[in-house]
Parts: sequence; C-alpha cells; structure tokens
Amino acid sequence: MNHRSLATGGQLELYGSFLLAGTELALPVAALQEVVNHPEALTPVPLAPPYLLGLFNLRGTLIPVVDLHQLLHLHDDGAALARKIAIVEASGMRVGLRFDATGEILRVPKDQVIAIETAEGGASGAIGAVFKLEGGERILQVLSAAALLGLRDVPHFAQQVAHTTERGAQQGQRRQNVSFKVGGTALALPMGAIQEIIRVPALQHSPMADDVCIGMLNLRGATVPVLDFGAFLGFARAPDAAVATEERRIVVLNREVGCFGLLVDEVASIVAYREDELLQMPSYGDAHRSLFAGYLAAGDSTGVLLVNADALFANERIATLATTHRDLYRNAAQSADATHKRGGGTRQTLVTFRIGQLIGVRIAELREVIDYRDDIVKTPGLPPFVRGVLNLRGVLVTVIDVRSMYVMPPYEDLGHAKILIVEHRGEKYGLLVDSVEDIVTLNGSAQLTMPEMFMRAAGTQTRGDMREAVELPGQGTLMLLDPAPLCERVAEQAAAF
Repeated sequence: MNHRSLATGGQLELYGSFLLAGTELALPVAALQEVVNHPEALTPVPLAPPYLLGLFNLRGTLIPVVDLHQLLHLHDDGAALARKIAIVEASGMRVGLRFDATGEILRVPKDQVIAIETAEGGASGAIGAVFKLEGGERILQVLSAAALLGLRDVPHFAQQVAHTTERGAQQGQRRQNVSFKVGGTALALPMGAIQEIIRVPALQHSPMADDVCIGMLNLRGATVPVLDFGAFLGFARAPDAAVATEERRIVVLNREVGCFGLLVDEVASIVAYREDELLQMPSYGDAHRSLFAGYLAAGDSTGVLLVNADALFANERIATLATTHRDLYRNAAQSADATHKRGGGTRQTLVTFRIGQLIGVRIAELREVIDYRDDIVKTPGLPPFVRGVLNLRGVLVTVIDVRSMYVMPPYEDLGHAKILIVEHRGEKYGLLVDSVEDIVTLNGSAQLTMPEMFMRAAGTQTRGDMREAVELPGQGTLMLLDPAPLCERVAEQAAAF
C-alpha cells in the first residue's frame, strides 16, 4: 500500500483502502492486522452461510474468509487475478476479508469521518462510516470490524485453553482417524467411532426418507439408515459425473442408541495426529457448535476437519433417524444380536487392500495409511524390493515394493496406490499396495488357519506372511497379512545385502 497524507490541522486517523468490484472501501488500520496473498485453496466450512468462503491456516491459526461481494451485494465478475486477504482483528477474534486489490494508507482528519447508524445484525451493518476526499469527488465507505465479526455464523474462536500437565503427557500419543472426502472437503472420524466402511449397495426405501436420509440397508440383520453426509453438511450436491461411483463408500457408526451410515464421496486414508498438532476449530451456528473437534493441518495444502462423533450422535436429526429405525426393526436387530452372541462375541476390524487380489490386515497392525508419494528417495545398497525411504513428519520410513517382493507384475497405475505404515522393532515400514478398499468389522467370525501344504508349497512367496484367513460376508475367504514376518525378512535381507 502507498501512503498518502491530507493537509489538516486536526487529529488524524489512519485507514487502509481496498478495491472491491470497482468500489473503494476502507478499514481502520487499528483493526487491520495484516494483508496476505490469497491462499491457493480454502477449506469449505460446512453448514455456513454463502458469504463464508472457508478456512485457511495462517501460521497455526485458522482464519475464516468472508466474501464481501456476497455480503455487500456487489457483482463479482471473477476478473481479479491478484486478490488479497485482509486479516481483521477485534476483541481477540480474527476474520479474513477478500478484496480484489489493495490501495493505499490514508491519513484522514477525524472530523471528516461520518458515522453511519444501521440496524444491527444485518449485512448493511458492515459499513460503519464514510469519508470524502478530493473535495468530495472521492467517497470511501469504512468497514466496521466489530460488525463483521458479529455477523451470524462467522466462526469465532473460543478462548485458547492453557496446556495442562495431562495434555502435555498425551502429546506423544498418536490417535488414528479415517479420512474421507465430501463435497471436495477432507474430513475425518476417530477410528474407534467407526464400525465399518462398505461399498454402496442397492439401498432400500426408508419410511423417513428426505433430502438427507436417502434410504436404508440391512447390515447382517441390523437396519441402518443412510445419510447423504454432503447434504447434511450443507454442501451443494456434485453432479454424478464429478464423483466416481465406484469410489463412494458408506461409513457406518454404531452405538447402543442406534446406528447410521454416512454416504461419502471416497475414503482417502488413515491419518494419525498428536493432540498438540490439532489446530483449534472455530465454532459457529448454535446447532452445530460442537460438530468439529479440530483441524489437522497438511502443509501448504488444505487440511482435514476432524468430526466429533459424539456431536453426530447427539444431533437431534441423526439421533431421531437412528433410534426410529432401531425401534421399527427391533426384531431383526435382536436376531442379529443373538447370532452374534452364538458366534462367540469376537469382534475384529480389518482394512482390506489389493495387491492383485483382495487381502486384509488387522487395523491394530497399522499406524496409518497415506497416499503414494513420489518423493521416495532411492538409496543404494538395498534389495530391489525396497523402493527407498520417505520422510514422514521427521521419521524415515522404509518403503517396500510388495509386488516386487512377492514376484508379481509391477504396478500399472500408482494413481490410487497407498502406503500402509507399520512398525516393527521400533522401525517404521511402508507397504506399497495397489489401493485400499474398505474397513470391515466382523462379529463372531472364527479365524481360519491356512493349510500347511499352502505354507510349504514350492515357489510360494508369502513365507508365512499370510498364515490366517477369515470368511468375509458376501466376498468369500480373505487372507490376512501379518506385517511382522514380512518386515523381519526385509530387515534381515537388507542387512545381508
């Protein structure tokens, strides 16, 4: 911004000027914290008004960005190429205002600033004053920082909670979450809140069907209402062509009060975080104040919104759907429960993935799942099935080419490839696989031991990596991978290479 002084003998006030759709606006410099370049991407805010564009991470603080075009009913022709974000702060709260361009710093006599009284709570209240320059030829409207931060549903941050000894003790513990995408936004749920994740079957009609409840399914005797999670979060429905049907999944959550499924566009990965890595999420809207537990930053790209599972179950609309379907189809649920008890009551959760064929691994064996990355560093003096190492948040991970290790054809397409992060004897290993398919919870499913003949078969490459199998409903027998012997063999061969 350029500086400009006006000749006067009275008291001066400082303002920064900005351009928006050909209109010149001003902000008091006292309320203007800084001006930054427009981020490459914003994280959309679910259940927010249209003028709230999303969030971005500014040095560890989430900044909600307001579109003044919509708020002030100005035409946006989308022509501005160098848009800026003005960070405004008042009463300890911050908001970002998107402008087409910055102007200059103005020193304006206080007696030339005319206050405007408007009704509180409306968009018109965003203009708090006006002043004239150049003999009245140039008129600037002054934005009120307090009014902008007082708008309905602009996110506000609660008072920062001091770090306690208990929280400090928990900072080293990594918590696992399943991340998925809805309406282009990455969200995640704690692993413990998810019963399973399944492909989308043909849904039955629900007696409570509406714009959010799109049907129901029978999951081994339990009747599960299915919610379009994007519609629930207020996202515009994407055209069917924009979302790959085969990537869609239903995330099933289950508690004593009932169960429900969330239709998502795709399941992305398993992510882990420490408590101190979670950014504080601003709250907005009385009905959804506790829906999100925080924000997982992801470098320069958009991060992940962590969904509060307790808030989902406490949501009146979801609770009604879950309990009503449970009560309507109680007999089927009781029958399924009895079958579960006869099966011995065992419960295990598996992540299924592909390396040519479908294979499972117990979720407890995984630390996390990440997308394939092309920054793997190839190091000399290692076996050919070791792709190299990658830096995962300061920890080096040995990446194993599973197809090469099992003498299988090479990967045809790494676009959907994932890396399963496991740990063995204090070292981290990444298992490169074709894709991750589902997360499945099996109740009362007995383990099947692979035949000894299979284990001793000449030419077999599993070497005891797959000693067990389970019966997967509707999909037959699924072999289970035990990462420990695989990692042990990698360590031994790498040492001897």
